[in-house]
Amino acid sequence: MGFAESGTVGYSDDMGSSRVSSRAALIVAGLGAAILVAAVFLAENPNQKPDSSGASNPATPATASAPSRPEASAAPAVPEAERTAAIAPTEPAPEKPAPAAAAVSPVALGPVHNLTVLDLDGKPVSLGTLAGRPMIIEIWATWCGPCRTNRALIHRMQSELPERVLVVGISVDAGTGGESAGSIVQSFLRSNPRNDHEFLATPEFMAFVRQRTASNSIPKTMYVTAKGQVADLSEGVQAEQWVRAMARNLK
Repeated sequence: MGFAESGTVGYSDDMGSSRVSSRAALIVAGLGAAILVAAVFLAENPNQKPDSSGASNPATPATASAPSRPEASAAPAVPEAERTAAIAPTEPAPEKPAPAAAAVSPVALGPVHNLTVLDLDGKPVSLGTLAGRPMIIEIWATWCGPCRTNRALIHRMQSELPERVLVVGISVDAGTGGESAGSIVQSFLRSNPRNDHEFLATPEFMAFVRQRTASNSIPKTMYVTAKGQVADLSEGVQAEQWVRAMARNLK
């Protein structure tokens, strides 16, 4: 039945069919759009998937299971005394006493070491104070020309002599005109080389020399070992080769 005759718009079967078709088209289009959106979303988020309600939830990333660790065994109980000892500060160990110095055996004195001479001030000196080192003893006087030559020779050679060897001058000068023998020798030494030691002869020393030679001539050169033994007693000016050889062999 139609209402065209009344001039109002009415319903017809054709209109209903058209509306149904339009609605169906809209539903189909909507589903297509939803599928397209879901496809794009899944392409960009491969680890996510839609839930059962149709909405997508972020996928929870797989958590790597940590390897199981063996349970740590309980530490053994430490006794209270040991804990206190570990915490208490350690005291420094007492210093060990220094070892006692080895006793030095006294040097055996020989015949020359038992003699006494005078220093240049006239005071007695024992030749035993020089024990332990070899000696070349010059017996001389300031007024003796050959004595001066002999002194100069030995002094010139001192750099060649072993360091252990001492050169000792023993003067037989006598005081004159109120001047002591020591003053005379000191005046000489002001302008001439000095030996390692300078002394004045005593009657005791000269008696010892005369036991080995009856000659009163000077200069004399006495070679003495470190033990105070006379190795040689020579008269006159010495040869360099002789002095050098004797000095090297004195022990």
